Amino acid sequence: MKKLYFSLIYLAVSVMLLIGLAHDAFLYKETVVKIRQAETVVSEEKDGTMYEQTLEAQILNGAHKGQTITLKNLYSRSLTVDEKYKKGDQVFVTLTGEADELEGKITGLKRDSYVLAVLLLFVYLLCMMAGKKGIAAILSAGVNILLFYLALCQYEKGTYVLPVTILVMILFAVCSLLIVSGWNRVTAAAVLATLLTVAAAGVFYFLVLKLAGDPEYFMMEYTEYMNNTSQFGMLFFAQVLIGGLGAVMDVAISITATAGELVYVNPGITKESLYDGIRHVADDIMGTMINVLLLSYFCGSIPLILIKMINHYGFTEIFKFHIPFELIQFLMGSIAILISIPISLAVSVRLLKGKEELA
Repeated sequence: MKKLYFSLIYLAVSVMLLIGLAHDAFLYKETVVKIRQAETVVSEEKDGTMYEQTLEAQILNGAHKGQTITLKNLYSRSLTVDEKYKKGDQVFVTLTGEADELEGKITGLKRDSYVLAVLLLFVYLLCMMAGKKGIAAILSAGVNILLFYLALCQYEKGTYVLPVTILVMILFAVCSLLIVSGWNRVTAAAVLATLLTVAAAGVFYFLVLKLAGDPEYFMMEYTEYMNNTSQFGMLFFAQVLIGGLGAVMDVAISITATAGELVYVNPGITKESLYDGIRHVADDIMGTMINVLLLSYFCGSIPLILIKMINHYGFTEIFKFHIPFELIQFLMGSIAILISIPISLAVSVRLLKGKEELA
């Protein structure tokens, strides 16, 4: 019954929020219009079929609120770099001309309602399935986003990347595990195992760089947007470690929680039996987490790889210039997962063995 009441209240609040966002144009500085009518004409071009839309729209905010304006929009079948609009869509426009002869250029679709709808559905499902743990997970994600934002602000002020990265990773691990799992020996063991693993992975990364040399950072996507090239290496180092932190935390909390449960159920369990029990869990999650990293890192490169292959680039060239950084991240993350297993096991046995209560 409680879940039913919660669902009804949540639905009512969600509907009110979505209605509010549908009428929030006054909050934007950029002009927002709502499309009242859309007509499309098909034309054949040498580059393929093109579609030209004539859109009648009503201005929703600003000095010209209430006026009707005619907009033009051109899009292709692929919709790769353009948009198709329909009646009822709200779009951002840049206005030019006088009040009687207004012209506008569409700059993008107003998507806040769609984003909020997906976010509300995610929060609802998480709360319904996980209860208080789900709420804790949402709170943890919010805290991590705040920490990440503060770290970016520090970097923007000119703070060196390495100390900011180390501090943020410590806070990520402590806050995430503390909020989700509460303060107990299992959480303490998971935090310690996570930090030791990340430290070991970082040392290993620097040793590899010392022996093999730095990768060719000029091939990274964001190099063209940076004036200061002195911190490319540290930025990529931060990307590697933070990228693998989530997987390491997952492995650490799984192993330490298993150890805690085994000790709680059987306080007299021997170290050998505890090792064996933890190893079974480690074997089950190790392959899964490595595959998660593989898919996470390489899926972002799939569109670029396919476009290059269609344009007759050789796979060797693609691998050399576009995959190395994803490969480095995947390998370092996988190594961190493998390292985290013995470290988590050792920390768990050390902190939890012989404790009859997990306070």
